[in-house]
Amino acid sequence: MTKARAKALLTTPRGSISVGTTGSGSLHEAAELPVRGAGYAVFGGMRSRHTNYGTDELVRLIERAAREMAKRYPGSVLGVGNLGNATGGKIPWSVSHRAGRDADIGMFALDRKGAHVNQDGFHRFGADLEAQGGRYRFDLERNLALVRALLADEATQIQWIFVAEWLKRPLLAEAARQGATPAELARLDAVLHQPSDSNPHADHFHIRLYCSFEDRCHGCVDWGPIHDGVDLRDADFDAFVDELCRVVTDLDAPKLQRRALERLEAVRSPRAVPTLLATLSSDRDALRRAALRALRAVGVGDAVPGLLAALLRVRDPAWAGELFDVVLGIDHPDALAVAMTALETPERLFAPEVAARVAARARIGAAEVAGRLGQKEAAEALFALLSSPDGGVRQAAHEALRAVTNQDIPGRGLESRREARRAKVVAAWRAFLDAQRDESWLQWQRLGFEARGIRFHPKMGCPEGVEKLIGAITHRDRVLAANALRVLGELTGHVDDGRRRSARNNQRHWRTWWDAHKSEVAFP
Repeated sequence: MTKARAKALLTTPRGSISVGTTGSGSLHEAAELPVRGAGYAVFGGMRSRHTNYGTDELVRLIERAAREMAKRYPGSVLGVGNLGNATGGKIPWSVSHRAGRDADIGMFALDRKGAHVNQDGFHRFGADLEAQGGRYRFDLERNLALVRALLADEATQIQWIFVAEWLKRPLLAEAARQGATPAELARLDAVLHQPSDSNPHADHFHIRLYCSFEDRCHGCVDWGPIHDGVDLRDADFDAFVDELCRVVTDLDAPKLQRRALERLEAVRSPRAVPTLLATLSSDRDALRRAALRALRAVGVGDAVPGLLAALLRVRDPAWAGELFDVVLGIDHPDALAVAMTALETPERLFAPEVAARVAARARIGAAEVAGRLGQKEAAEALFALLSSPDGGVRQAAHEALRAVTNQDIPGRGLESRREARRAKVVAAWRAFLDAQRDESWLQWQRLGFEARGIRFHPKMGCPEGVEKLIGAITHRDRVLAANALRVLGELTGHVDDGRRRSARNNQRHWRTWWDAHKSEVAFP
């Protein structure tokens, strides 16, 4: 590795760059889709939004597909809705579209006489394939041709074309009628998809692209499955990550090393974990901190043993606390076990000279993890911390107990300097734990739901109980709402991490999943 090679690796290329995920990313040097072009037009009502920006790949895909449709069906004009802002980020009309790889495009329709018609906006088609009371009918032939034109584009890799299930099924049937091969039908089936946690997409198609190789090298992150036959140039990407790691390990050039670490943070490749762990021992503080930020971003369980080993060598309490925060922030199979150790015997995780000084901070973070993941096994350890001399630890333990037990026991007294007031809260928790010691965690949850007016007849573990739990996902009590998600996972076996979604989108996800799988769930 040379400095010249390192600078070349870290140089930003010309053209658009999609960074991050579609739900939390940004867009740099965006390509603009003109509001009118050959075979397409941005809907008039949407032009004032200025959301006609995306990656080079997305804009060119729309232009090529529109030209193909206009050539095959003269007079057809593809209606275009939102792509994204010129710099990416959130737009009011969608929770995604933030990284330049998403676009909403119109559906082709027929009029009452069966003639081709170009719509002036999005119109929702029902299961009868009609919209506007029969004014429009879903044009199976042209919509299938559009989907095929999009998928046939060799310059892009499409991850999803979101569409309602009741429109997807006729599209697949039309493809079969037209003689589609089994391979093409399988691809259509994989890519056409009704999202489980948002608008079903019955009034427009939503295109989502995979990250291009160049964008991956600058921090573009795909989320979700990689379909069969998709080539994301993984071997080339791994080679690029290896080169970045060599910048860190082989050069003595702090600025270039820090830039390489920042790029490793952006690309989030687990392949970099050994290099990042080794860099935690650097004598340069800026490099250590850049490596830790990258480990937090990568967030894979493989990093945890190395982080725990590093903790035992750290002699600076502040740095030890930062390392442990990253450990707690990584989802991995032993997360609860590590949190329980921090609650009960934090001295096992840290060097002797720093354990006492970092224990309170570690316990506060560990209590959040225990509240999110723990069941009955976490209750007594959390209860013991209600008597901690540290007010932050007491409050964190109380909130975690509320989460574990689903009980709405007030904890305001824990903030008091008066021991008698704190003792009342401790006594209330002791009374609950003693009275319910022999009950299951699910029974604790049921008691909490019913105390807030959500009653189950005859039991929680039945179809009617699932329906009520799905309704509770948007409850104003955030503890109850979070526990509704946890209990749904326990009862159905469908464990889904909904922390990336809003409560409403979590509810949509579960309603969609339950409608599709209720017949498969066997309750005890």
